[in-house]
Amino acid sequence: MIVDNKQILGDIGQKIVGNYMSRIGRTVEMSVDPFDSEKDMKVNEKSLEVKTQVPFCTKKGFSIKPNQLPKCLNADYFVIVQAPCDYLDKAAMWKIKKGFKYRSIITKDGREMILIPWDQEAVVKKMDIVGEEKELLRKYSTNY
Repeated sequence: MIVDNKQILGDIGQKIVGNYMSRIGRTVEMSVDPFDSEKDMKVNEKSLEVKTQVPFCTKKGFSIKPNQLPKCLNADYFVIVQAPCDYLDKAAMWKIKKGFKYRSIITKDGREMILIPWDQEAVVKKMDIVGEEKELLRKYSTNY
């Protein structure tokens, strides 16, 4: 099986979130199945979905594939790990609260994506990601 940078990036994001949750005293159970259709992990018995993304800077938000939207909407908790890019050299962890606003967009290369604007009350920065974790995110991220 070939592992690509996107999968590695997602794994790094999940580990960052899992480690953070453990540090603040939560009980974390990682999903063993990489294709789990409900969650990436359980935190205190609640489902948590993690998306690790380079921000869609020109649209001021984060984008996910349309087929991932139900999983994000139905999870008890939804977190986005922001990977740094040339345009925005910042990494962070964002809690996306229930009731977040989103819309469908078409990218320059014609793909439909779901955009979650970061300028809304439901999108809350939980922490900056720095040091080795930020550098690992940078190493496996893509610039758009």
